[in-house]
This record gives sequence, C-alpha cells and structure tokens, in this order.
Amino acid sequence: MGFEEYKGIWVVAEASEGRSTEPAQELLTVAKELSAKLGQSISAVVLSGTSDDTTSTETLLGQLGADTVYSIKHDLLAQYQSQLYTKALSDLILAKKPNIVLFSGTPTAMDYAPRVTVRIGGGLMSNVSELSVNDNGELDGVKSCLAESMLVSYRTDKARPQMATVRGKSYATGQPDANRNAVVEVVTPELSADLAKTRLLEVQAGDTAKKKLEDADIVVSGGRGLQSAEQFVLVENLAAQLGAAVGASRAVVDAGWRPHSEQVGQTGKTVSPKLYIALGISGAIQHLVGMRTSGTIIAINRDAEAPIFKTADFGIVGDVFDVVPALVDALKKEGSPVSV
Repeated sequence: MGFEEYKGIWVVAEASEGRSTEPAQELLTVAKELSAKLGQSISAVVLSGTSDDTTSTETLLGQLGADTVYSIKHDLLAQYQSQLYTKALSDLILAKKPNIVLFSGTPTAMDYAPRVTVRIGGGLMSNVSELSVNDNGELDGVKSCLAESMLVSYRTDKARPQMATVRGKSYATGQPDANRNAVVEVVTPELSADLAKTRLLEVQAGDTAKKKLEDADIVVSGGRGLQSAEQFVLVENLAAQLGAAVGASRAVVDAGWRPHSEQVGQTGKTVSPKLYIALGISGAIQHLVGMRTSGTIIAINRDAEAPIFKTADFGIVGDVFDVVPALVDALKKEGSPVSV
C-alpha cells in the first residue's frame, strides 16, 4: 500500500476557553526529532473561536519549530464540542494529508482524537510516552501498561495518517528561537450547530486561586501515612510555605480525604515539577508513574523500607508529624522564598 502522498508532521492544540497550549509546545520537541529523521516539515494546528486572539500562540509555535500554523477559527469552536472539533480537524487533514498527527493527552484531545481517527481512516496510538521513527520510516510508539510493569511498542503501518495522543510531561518544552517565524494560514471550516449532539448547560469554574498541579514547579503530596483527612493540613502548610501545589496519592483520594483533581499517578495526573515532596507516601508503582520524572524528589516516611526511597533523591526516615512541622518552622525562620 502506497502512502507517498502523505507528508508532514502536525501538532494539534486547542486555544479556546482559555486552554493552555503548553502541552502542544512540548510536542514540538518530539516533532523536531521526527522531522530530522524523516526530512518532513512541521505544522501546528490551533483550534479556537473566531474572537479568540491566538496571535501570540501562533508566534510562539513558530519559534518552537513549526514551519506552518493552521489557525482553524469558527464561532462554533469557541466552546468545546466533540463533533464540531472532529469535523473541523478531519476536513483539514483530508485536504492536506499529513503523514503524522500528534495530540497532547488532554481530556479534550483524548475525547475527539479517536473520533478524528475513525472519520479519516487513520491509525491512532493512545497515551504513548515515547515516539520514534523506525528504519522503514514508520512511527513507533511506546506506552506503559499493567501498572508500569510492562512497556508495549506498537505502530500504525497499515493506515495514514499515523496519529498518537502523547502523555503529558513526556517531553520538555524547547527554547523559543526569536528568529524563527511560521507561515500562518487561517482556516474557516464548514460547521453547523446542528452537528453538535450535545448542548452545554453550565460551566463551573474551578478554584483559580490554587496552583495547577500539572504546571507547578513544586508539588507537595500526601499519602495514607497522614492517617486522616484532618492531618492533611501538614501538606497544605508545607505547600503554602513553599508556594507549591498540593497533590495526593490514590489511597488518599479513594478514602475521600482529597478531590480527584489532586491525585498523582497512573489513574490521576502526571507531574514533572522541579521539586516533588512526598509525605507519608509508600511509593507504589501506580503513584511513581505519575511523578518519577520530577527534577528532585524528597521523601519523608517512617518506614525505611518504603519503595519511595528507591526513587527519591533525598529521603528522611521519620514521622511526618514530627518532621513536617519542624521543616515548616525552619522555612518560616528563613523567611526567603525557596529557589528551585
């Protein structure tokens, strides 16, 4: 089967409703690696509402490696609707025929990327953490499964485009090159409100005062070793002193002590802060998969045999009820902000 007409590497981003395009910026790092191997150009695709100002995003994507930015704009894209996003992107893919299409593993992309795949007849690798090109010029993906006990490699060698959703924080964002500029092509898709099978009834904003867990430079997480929901104040106090985001293990979330939005791990969020502090967390593999790429990991646990110490850069064998208050007091006396 010949796929010669399919050329180019695409990175897809959504910019409506204040969504961050940082996950797509990370994907440009791997897109440049694939481009160097295949000798194909890089394009970024930005979906947004007509009134959304995407100028700075388009400029940044160009500086990070995109040669072309397809800016898909329509009033009906101002709020996410899977059928509308699917049609807008599918039509452009069918018209341009890219070889590779990459999505960041955001909730929205994980929703509409499979729909796009079915609509255009492509092949999708889901939730991969590593991408490469084999000797045949095909895209290979690697993902973990069975609680990170096994790595699976797979490819889409019988369909084009080759598509993948990529787990967040799998790649670092590169440094923008102010001398690079992308060609921006504004695309107006043919959309109708009748295409949407759902109707948006209400939007409930989250707590904007809290630091976003996945974007924080410092994360302080608590586990079952804190013994109760009330004792989680130790995590909050240390996080407040460090200007950190608060995280939690699955055991804590399952017990109802903390919301799922704070869960770090295989069934929660993947974080990669400069500093990760684990309080009373044993270090089950399901938790480690969500934070092991952190810059520096500090663990505090009274069990000297806890698995977390095998991953931690620094460990304190001690009771969190003694160690954490002393640490908070020391930071208060220091007075200056922590540099990471």
